[in-house]
Amino acid sequence: MPTSLILNSLLQLAGISMICLAFGHAAFDKLLNWTEDLSKLTAINRQIFVVHTVFVATGILMLGLVCLFFSGALVAKSLLGLVANASFAMCWLSRLVCQFFVFKAPYCSNKRLEILLRVSSTLLWIFYTALFAAVFLYQLGAIGN
Repeated sequence: MPTSLILNSLLQLAGISMICLAFGHAAFDKLLNWTEDLSKLTAINRQIFVVHTVFVATGILMLGLVCLFFSGALVAKSLLGLVANASFAMCWLSRLVCQFFVFKAPYCSNKRLEILLRVSSTLLWIFYTALFAAVFLYQLGAIGN
């Protein structure tokens, strides 16, 4: 199977998972008890938090849609594809690094859910980082045909 076809399929899979992740942000309020925590913030900090959360979720949704519907454009060798894939790989790599060095506090009181969330999200960030890095390397001609 050609490398471009494999990368195309993986980008579409990543796109579907990013769309789910974006809509999953709606559940974070209950899962992480945001309503109670946000009530302790000043009005402007609460508003900034909400705007940034919506901004991040929208960004993930848009990237997911691009991966799902325009995966071929990300795989096709071009300067824009090269820059886009390098940027996306660095974006997800920074999120992966945060997973280990920033998010140290427990997510929730349910230990099983805590472990599930940490492991699944870490695997997801690794998948996204590796995928966009692989497409970047494909763009460079370092891997594939």
